[in-house]
Amino acid sequence: MGDRYDSLQPASLIASMTSMPRRWKDAMRVAPPKSIDDYFTVDGEHGSAAEHVGAVIAQLSTLSDAIRTTSYNVPEPLTSAVVAAASNTGSGPWPESASDGLSELTSLFETLTGQLQQLNPRDWNKSADAGSTMLTVLALAQGASRVAADRLAIVERTIRTLAD
Repeated sequence: MGDRYDSLQPASLIASMTSMPRRWKDAMRVAPPKSIDDYFTVDGEHGSAAEHVGAVIAQLSTLSDAIRTTSYNVPEPLTSAVVAAASNTGSGPWPESASDGLSELTSLFETLTGQLQQLNPRDWNKSADAGSTMLTVLALAQGASRVAADRLAIVERTIRTLAD
C-alpha cells in the first residue's frame, strides 16, 4: 500500500486502536442544540458520515477475523474482502443511527485492542495467502489502523463542515 501505516509497529498499532473510541466519540460530537443525527446521513464532499462509519465497521470486522485466523498455527486463506479492507477500499451497510454506529465501532476497537495485546511477538509475522499476495498479522493490523484513522479524518471533516 505504501503509506504511513506501513511503518507502524505493534506497540503503535495497539496504542492507535486504544485511542480510537475516544477519537471517534469526539469526531461525532456536535454542540447543542444541534444533534449528530441531523448530519449523520447528509452527504459532504466525500459522502456521508454514515457511509464511512458503515465502511469502518465492515472492514474492521473483516480485519479482526483475518487477524484471528492468520495467527493460527495453520493460517486460513484470506478472501479478496480482506485485501480490500486492509487497503481501505471496502464498504459496508450504514448503521441505523450515529449512536448505533459509535457503539459498534467502540466494541470493534475494544475487540481489536484485545486481540493485538494478546499476540505473541512471533505471531505478528505469521502470514496467510490472500490470492495474489501474502498478508501478515502485522499488515492486517496496519490495515485496521489505516481504515480507522483515514475514515475518522473524513468523518471529522464532514461533520465539522456540515455543522458549522
